Amino acid sequence: MKKRPPGEIVRRIPLWIGSSLLLAALAGPLTARLLGFVGDEALIAALRAGWLPLLSIALAALATGYFRRRLAPLGAWIETGARGRAPAHLHERLARFPRDYWGFHLVYTLMAPLTLFAPDPAAIGSATFYNVLLSQLAIGVIIGLPAYLLSLDGLGRLVAHTGLPDILVSLKSKIVLLGGFLPLLSYSILMHYHWQSTHALGMDLVSLWALLALITLSITWVSTRSVAQALRPVEELLARSGASTHAELAELRPQSTDEIGYLTETLGRVFRRLGDQESYMRAIVDTAAEGIIVVDEAGVIDTFNPAAEQVFGFLASEIRGKPLSWLLPELTAEGEAPPLSAGERETVGMHRNGQPIQVSVRISRMETSGRPMFTCLVADITQRKQAEEKLLSAETRYRDLVETAHDLVWTLDPEGRWSYLNSACQSIYGYSAQEMLGRSFREFQAPGHAEADEAAFRQILAGEELVQYETVHLDREGRPHHLSFNARAHFDASGKVSHVSGTARDITEQKAFQEQLAYQAEHDSLTGLFNRHYFQQELERTVARVARQGESCALFYIDLDQFKYINDTLGHAAGDQLLVEISNLLASHVREGDLLARFGGDEFTLLVYNVTAEQAGRVAENFRALFEDYRFHCDGKAFNV
Repeated sequence: MKKRPPGEIVRRIPLWIGSSLLLAALAGPLTARLLGFVGDEALIAALRAGWLPLLSIALAALATGYFRRRLAPLGAWIETGARGRAPAHLHERLARFPRDYWGFHLVYTLMAPLTLFAPDPAAIGSATFYNVLLSQLAIGVIIGLPAYLLSLDGLGRLVAHTGLPDILVSLKSKIVLLGGFLPLLSYSILMHYHWQSTHALGMDLVSLWALLALITLSITWVSTRSVAQALRPVEELLARSGASTHAELAELRPQSTDEIGYLTETLGRVFRRLGDQESYMRAIVDTAAEGIIVVDEAGVIDTFNPAAEQVFGFLASEIRGKPLSWLLPELTAEGEAPPLSAGERETVGMHRNGQPIQVSVRISRMETSGRPMFTCLVADITQRKQAEEKLLSAETRYRDLVETAHDLVWTLDPEGRWSYLNSACQSIYGYSAQEMLGRSFREFQAPGHAEADEAAFRQILAGEELVQYETVHLDREGRPHHLSFNARAHFDASGKVSHVSGTARDITEQKAFQEQLAYQAEHDSLTGLFNRHYFQQELERTVARVARQGESCALFYIDLDQFKYINDTLGHAAGDQLLVEISNLLASHVREGDLLARFGGDEFTLLVYNVTAEQAGRVAENFRALFEDYRFHCDGKAFNV
C-alpha cells in the first residue's frame, strides 16, 4: 500500500467527512421517497424551496472547514519533524474526533426533515415526519460509517508520529457497530420497506427478522467476547497502577489464536528479550570499573552506577535528580547539558566530603524516547596523576643526571646513526647533540679502528653485550680520543633490534698516563735510554731465544772513566750533562733494533743482535775509537773520558 505523507492525510480527512455529509443529504430524501414517506410533489417542492440543498451544502462546507482547522495544528506539529509524544492539546483534538464527526451527522439528521417539510409546516410532528427522521438517521449511519472508518484509518497513520496515550476507538465497539448495529439496521429498513410496500407483515417474516437478529446478536456477542478474551492480558497490563518490570511484562501469554493472540505472544517475547538485555546492561553498568552517569538535556542526573558512587561518595538515591554541576562544576553549569567531547578530557570533580578530585570524563549523546540523553564515563585519575607526577619527577632527575654526566650517554638506530646524545658529546667530539643526531658513528672512526669497530657493532646487533670496548674516535678538529664503550641492543616484540644504547668514557688522559707510567718503568729518566730493569728482562728473553733458535748476539759493557772525577770536581750538573752527551753519542752509532741501556751510574750496556764473534770485535773497536776521540767540554775545559 502506498504510504501517504502526513500532510496529505490531514488534507484528505476533512474532504472525506464533507463528502459523506453530501452523500447522506442526497441519499436521505431518495430513501424517504423509495419507502413512500414522501411523494414526488412534496420532494420537488422542498427542493425548489432551496432550504434542503442549502442546508446540505452549508453543513458539508462547515464540517470540512471545522475538521481542517482541528487537524491543521496536528499536521503542522508532525511537519516540524518533532519526535516523541505530541503535546496534550493535540491528543485532545484526536479524542474529540468521534463525537465531532457523529455530531455533524446528527445535526443534519435532525435538520433535514425540518427543511424537507418546510413548505408544509402542518406535517411536522406527524407520523410521516418521524418516519422520514428515522430513515434519515439510518441512512446517515450507513453512509457515514465508511467515511468514519476511513478517517480513523487516516488518524491511525498520524498517531505513528504523535503517539497514542489512550484508546480512541475500541476494537469491540467497531465489532458491535459493524457486526451488530449495522446489520440490524439494514434488516429493519428492509422490513419497513416491505411493510410500506405491502401494508402487511406476516408472522413468518417477523419470525425471520427475529431469527436473523438473534443470530446477528449472538455472533456479535461471541466476537466481542473473543476479542475481550484476546485483549484481557493487555487490558490487565494497562490496568496496573505504577510501573511494571520487564519480568512481569514477560509473563504476557496469548489467549486467542488470531492476530491479537500472536501479537500478545510476540509482545511477551519482546519483553522477555528486553528483560534479558536490561539484566545484561544492568550487570555491565553495575560492575563497570568506570563511573557511569546518565543525564538529560538539562544536566539532571538520571543514572548513577556503583563505580560513580565510589568516585564521588554519593549514593545513587541521594544524587539522582540533582544537577551534574554538583559533581563536575568545571565541566557544565546548572541547567545545561554537558558538552560533547571527541575523546577523554580531564577535569576536577567534587567529592561528597568537599575535596576536589582529579577525574577523566568521556561524554556521548544518545536518544531515549525522542529525548536527548548524555552518558558520562568518569574515572578517578588521582592516583594516576600522582604516578605521572612521580614518573615525571623521576624522569627529570634521570635526565638531569644523564645530561650533566661526564660520560657520554648515547643511542644508535640499527643502521648505526645517532638518535640520542647527552651534552658530553660536546666535550668529546666538539659537536652539539643536535649536530650529531642522524649521523653515523662511522664518520668519527679513527683510521685503523674501523674494522674492529664494525666487528663490535655486529656483535651487539647479534645480542651480545659490549663491555669496556676501547677504540679511538676523532673530534671536530681531527684530534684522536680514546673511548671506552659499554653497549647493548634492545629488541621489539618481533625480535628485531629497535635500537642500541650505552655509555662511553673518554680515557685519552688515562691512556696517556698509562703510557707515561710504562715509559718511566722501562726508561732512564735522565738519558731517556732503557733502564737496567728492562735491559735485564730483554737479556733473559734474548738468551732464551738464542738457546732455542741457535742465533748469535753480542753484549757490550761500557764503563766511563773520569766520570767520578768530573762529577766530584765540576758538580752533579756537569756529571748529568756528561751522561746525556754519552747517551746521545752511543745512540747515534747504534743500529736500529739493537738495545742500548743505562745499566746504572756511569755504566751502559749494549745488546747487539745477529752478529758473529768477528763482527762483535769490530763493533767494540769502533766504540773504543769513538770514545778515544770524544772530549767533554765544561767551563772552558776539555776532559778525556
